[in-house]
Amino acid sequence: MAVVFCRVASPRRKERASVLFNLVACVCHPRRTAYRNRGRYKMVIHEVRILYVYGDEFTIKPLADAHLGNKYCDVKAIKEYLSETNENTRIIGTGDGVDAIITRDLKRYMKHSDATETDAIIDEQTDGIYQMLFPYKEKIIGLMDGNHEHSILKYHGTSITKRLCDRLGCKYLGYSCFVRVVFHEADGGRVRTVMIYAHHGWGGGSRTQGADLTKFSKHASNIDADIFLYSHVHRRQSDQIARLGAVGKHAVAKPKHIFICGTFLKTLSDTADATYAEIAGYPITSIGNINIKIKPTKSWVDVTSDV
Repeated sequence: MAVVFCRVASPRRKERASVLFNLVACVCHPRRTAYRNRGRYKMVIHEVRILYVYGDEFTIKPLADAHLGNKYCDVKAIKEYLSETNENTRIIGTGDGVDAIITRDLKRYMKHSDATETDAIIDEQTDGIYQMLFPYKEKIIGLMDGNHEHSILKYHGTSITKRLCDRLGCKYLGYSCFVRVVFHEADGGRVRTVMIYAHHGWGGGSRTQGADLTKFSKHASNIDADIFLYSHVHRRQSDQIARLGAVGKHAVAKPKHIFICGTFLKTLSDTADATYAEIAGYPITSIGNINIKIKPTKSWVDVTSDV
């Protein structure tokens, strides 16, 4: 086997390592090279088909950054949000459903923030979110990882989200995914397809109102989807990117709808014990997740939300 080395002028060690890794990867993993050459990328693409009658309206509920198991998680607000589910509701978990911060996490673990009662922190939190979601399991499109679940997977070799999906019988969606929602009428009638792209999100919490929207809007500009779901930054915001599309023989407005989905984790405590967000100086955010309404129309669909 041939291993290719190259001399890199950059003084940054990480850049040198990255270049060498990519060169070796292309030699050692020809299938990876083949995928790149064909323009294919491996990620979860899930399809959901929903039967509808003209005039029906559907709700997408992204369950985002619940952080169950943290003392400052608003459990009552989560239950109220989920209780609004009806036959036309679908749920997508966009990550950080559980707090998943264990005692070995020297950077983030604080005893006063830990709401668990036993030493089995991960098991207790996973059981808790399972019990919350179980009554709605038939409405769950799938669940994603957040950075908190991913840390457990990375350092401790077990996937909280995958185990939870197996118990609920729903799709494991990874850290980012496409969900193709196909609304179709009976007997071969109209079909309206909406592509959802979801990513848990990245980066620290911004200090300005528009920074996160700008960051995610730039990201969405390179991706072909209709609805974009982002989390992680604990805000509830929305925006649109104007776009022209075609349905049948008609040109129609098909804007990209960008949503930052919110959180159920309080920024501040009601005692002298400071939260992680307070210490980091993150902006105060409102509690709750968004509700996205999708209504199939004659031309395509109407998309609205409560933010």
